[in-house]
Amino acid sequence: QSTAENSTVVSCLPSLLALPLLLPLSTDNPSLLQHHIMTGAANRRRNSILSSCCSGGGTFLGKLLRQKSLTEARSLETPLKRCLTAYQLIFYGIAHMAGAGIYVLAGTVIKTKAGPAASLSFLLCALLSVFTGLCYVEFSTLIPRAGSCYTFTYITLGELPAFLVGWTMISDLVIGMASVAKAFSSTVDAISHQAISNATRTHFGSLPESDYLDPNIDLVGFSLIIALMLLTLTGAAISMSVNMVLSAVQCVCLTLMAGACYVLGSPDNWSAEHGGFFPFGVSGVINGATVAIFAFSGFEAIANAAEECKDPRRSLPVALLTSLGIITLLYFASSLGLSYLSPYSELDAGSPFVVAFQSHGAAWLSYVAAGGTLLATGATKLATIYVMPRLFYALAADGVIFPCFAYVQPRLGVPLVGLVFGGLLSAVLALVFNIHTLANFVSMGVLLSYLMIGVDLFYLRYLLHRWGDHSLRAWACCISPGLANWLCRRSTLTRLFVGYLGVSLLTGVLINYAAPLLTWWALLATVLVGAVNLLMLVCLCAYQPRTVEPGVYEAPLMPLPPLMAFFINAVLIVRLEWLTWVRFLVWSIFGLIMYGAYGYRNSVSAKDTQQSIPLDTADLASPDAAAAASSGLDEIESADAESLCSEDTAPLMMGGRSSAKLTASVSNGNDFRG
Repeated sequence: QSTAENSTVVSCLPSLLALPLLLPLSTDNPSLLQHHIMTGAANRRRNSILSSCCSGGGTFLGKLLRQKSLTEARSLETPLKRCLTAYQLIFYGIAHMAGAGIYVLAGTVIKTKAGPAASLSFLLCALLSVFTGLCYVEFSTLIPRAGSCYTFTYITLGELPAFLVGWTMISDLVIGMASVAKAFSSTVDAISHQAISNATRTHFGSLPESDYLDPNIDLVGFSLIIALMLLTLTGAAISMSVNMVLSAVQCVCLTLMAGACYVLGSPDNWSAEHGGFFPFGVSGVINGATVAIFAFSGFEAIANAAEECKDPRRSLPVALLTSLGIITLLYFASSLGLSYLSPYSELDAGSPFVVAFQSHGAAWLSYVAAGGTLLATGATKLATIYVMPRLFYALAADGVIFPCFAYVQPRLGVPLVGLVFGGLLSAVLALVFNIHTLANFVSMGVLLSYLMIGVDLFYLRYLLHRWGDHSLRAWACCISPGLANWLCRRSTLTRLFVGYLGVSLLTGVLINYAAPLLTWWALLATVLVGAVNLLMLVCLCAYQPRTVEPGVYEAPLMPLPPLMAFFINAVLIVRLEWLTWVRFLVWSIFGLIMYGAYGYRNSVSAKDTQQSIPLDTADLASPDAAAAASSGLDEIESADAESLCSEDTAPLMMGGRSSAKLTASVSNGNDFRG
């Protein structure tokens, strides 16, 4: 049938579905049915106005916050090839996390932040990363699609927030890949005793002196990205198999280096003569954790491979948590062994393992450490260049960026345009910019996605459902009935959650900028705001979470994982330099211009919204409205008005639902999910 005919049939569904409810009433009081028919047009106009006000479906703001269908996102159909196993995903996560961080970052944390207690900093970071990891595990098993946090945000918070998250993640991947390539080329150049940089300067000249440009044209970094791009073109199965081999060798290198540290080292390096185990105190452990946390970034990339996983709902949780556990053991053993090998004050912050092994006369171990650094940067690059085209594909498939990026090469199953474009862009950045310029852009995308995943999961488990009050846990029901009734209201939960987000950001600002002043007012403000933050956390823990899909993995200890994930990353994100925020703002403005010019009108959700069922059809799907129909038309209208306009009811962006789904929802008494 034509679209016009379909829309006509769909527009009649509210009245057709209401007939079984109204026919019993018409037997006793025919005037009620006649009154309903005569006032149908007026009610439809009223519902149209209310739906625009409450859902925003017809308003500019509503279009910016239109949501992706959860039912559609949970589909396993994809043009990509599902060929990845749990073992490939485990080593993929290891490759993303065990990059140059452990080879370089460990020396910085030990020497300048925490001393030998840096091993505890890494353990603390692992514990904190578990909260974020649990959020990704639940989302990736429920929604096995490419896009990671972008896709999850699209389903929960809407299109514009999702676009900003995805747009920032793209910049982080492109620039992060270029910065790691610079680290790789610097290591190769150091091994060759600057022979490569000298030859490049002789044959190709130098770039003008600048704070942003590298005086030497980096052909090594450029060539590495091109080579990895060509390897990724072979398809997910081959590139992931190569990555698995590189990651396995890297794990062997780290294990060998950690074991050698305990053989060659001495416990005297932890003695009071060298400052003891806690030379910087307990605060040093916390300060070290604020730096070491970035060594764990990368586990979320496993969620980007969900659309190419053979059994995503089983393999993804195993891969994500296993890779995080392996990395935690390697980081703890390596950082502890490094301080056992040499006094923390004598370590080299740039190449701690290489210099420490050389000082003990173990030249062959220094070569192992140098080779491990090269493997780490190479494997990280391969993992990053795999993620990047999948993220381009996710945005383009939703229509928010140009559709050419959604093209998947049929034989290889690779998003070809996104891979070539992103790879060439990263290669050019690595060719001309210095590593300090590139490093200042990194971390914003990672922290923003970690921040949003907590908001997304809490919204999914507590606020996405439309009808009914929220139930409290048993311990929370012991309080006064009046307070319990107030807590059960949806508006109370919404205000508590929004307040928690704001207070968490304020707490992060005070921790990072006020508390270090050590003045009485700064400490008092930090303690008071922290106490309010803790109180709001306890109040939010009083609510029972709702199950989205029975049988799918759910994060334990809800709502602690999403709330702690937001708080931890809020404290970290406000620590970023102001220039990073300026660059983020400029990049976001550029993305908003592109979204306004193209994505706003061409997104798939925008096209679905034009053919969506009017919001008044959802009134009859409400169990409250259906029950009220048995007692008269006035109760139906009252329930409809409350369902649409009550402050305790959150708007649900609905689009493109079939009559079969609508009928099933009415007959089963369930709410819509997507």
